[in-house]
Amino acid sequence: MTTIRLEAWEREWAGHVGGKRHEANLWKRDAKHYDPARMQDNLTASVASACAELAVAKRLNKYWDGSYWTAQEHDRYRDRPDVGENTEVRRIREAGNPLAVRARDVERGRVMVLAYPVPDEFVTVEVIGYGMAAELWELGVPAAYDPDGTTRLVPQAMLNPL
Repeated sequence: MTTIRLEAWEREWAGHVGGKRHEANLWKRDAKHYDPARMQDNLTASVASACAELAVAKRLNKYWDGSYWTAQEHDRYRDRPDVGENTEVRRIREAGNPLAVRARDVERGRVMVLAYPVPDEFVTVEVIGYGMAAELWELGVPAAYDPDGTTRLVPQAMLNPL
């Protein structure tokens, strides 16, 4: 695990991106596998996720575009990776949580990275580990909260350290 500290301007930009992503999704329904009892408010989640993406890009020295788009543009950009050309970042809310790998990550040949933005400010981000989606999928267990069986959970111990 590597701890990344975002500079003030990095945190400000990630906060802006998260806010704009939240605005774009205000009227969208949550995915079927989302469990409201396990979720936090969408604005906080969007900001924390943007901070995680930026921290991973910083750690890997890869490009993060800080993109956001309207709900109408979502289908046009939905397949884009979070970082660089092929990296998907999964943010966790609690330090020990597993990495969620989705079937679409395997189909797209993604490199998966797990990150924990430390609450409340998300200035410090623990970049926990990584692996190829296809390999991690085989190591994971089906997520009880996903009725479609398209999500598997991988313990942190199975990840390659960063």
